[in-house]
Amino acid sequence: MYHQDNVMSPWGCLLVEAEALGTKVNIKENAYPTVAKYVLKSAAEHELINPDDIEKSGRVKTIAGSVEILKKEIGDEAFITGATMSPLMLASQVMGGSRLCIDMLKDRDSFHALLEKLTESCILFADALLEAGADGIFVENGENTGDLFSPQMAEEFMLPYTKKLYDHIKAGGGYVISHNCAAHAFYDLEMKLEPHALNFAFGDVRLLGKKYGVECKKLHNHKNIGCGPRHCFKEFKVFSDAGICLMGNIIPDAPLTGSRAEIEHEVKSCLSAAPKKGFILSTGCEIPLNTPLEKMEMLWDAVKAGI
Repeated sequence: MYHQDNVMSPWGCLLVEAEALGTKVNIKENAYPTVAKYVLKSAAEHELINPDDIEKSGRVKTIAGSVEILKKEIGDEAFITGATMSPLMLASQVMGGSRLCIDMLKDRDSFHALLEKLTESCILFADALLEAGADGIFVENGENTGDLFSPQMAEEFMLPYTKKLYDHIKAGGGYVISHNCAAHAFYDLEMKLEPHALNFAFGDVRLLGKKYGVECKKLHNHKNIGCGPRHCFKEFKVFSDAGICLMGNIIPDAPLTGSRAEIEHEVKSCLSAAPKKGFILSTGCEIPLNTPLEKMEMLWDAVKAGI
């Protein structure tokens, strides 16, 4: 419908694994699901988590079934992507963010034990998607960021567990897309994860401003001098040099709020700043749910004109 060269399942809901593990979820008709009640009060209750529940989940089976349908209907015509959480992201969905931070500092052993179980859970979900026919897995790793943790905390609690997940997916023949749209993502740690592709939303605007002498408070959706070339793409040359594909960097709400000219500006800016190879043009994060179809057509028109 939207002329994309890939399709994803599940789409829109990031709570599939958490629900399978016991978190209660509010399912809505015209909005994304939300957490109703966390399954754990603290990491000390990690014994309540049973990774095998992933394989018993009705919604996991439904999603795997949808991948099977996609594979049967489109075959190799389009890249079929599954979507999972990284273990640390999943932790925030089974016990809540505030308690997560407390236990990372005060009950490290229990938190590590929880992450071990959640890593196994993530692996089981990824396996179900790959076995159903997915070509790769899009992994939400947005908690790898200075907005939430110190580099040392991310290296201790994110890196080993997410690396284990990525390595497992790759060993099974799957393509790994690491998604991190945080403003202050630890990209050096993303490098250590060795994904096939990095999907990002933007670079650190303040650091870029100092480096290039530009003001860009509204990121790239206006006509300031820093917004023609996407300097943030150039910050990731080390990824390109390492053979990691870059994926981005259209501002996610541009199709919803932008005019045709603004959407065209987004596409043109990304294409002009992107590397010559190893690049996937996409939004930096999920396109808003209520984006009109005609705006998606504008985006497609801009892409066709740009390539």
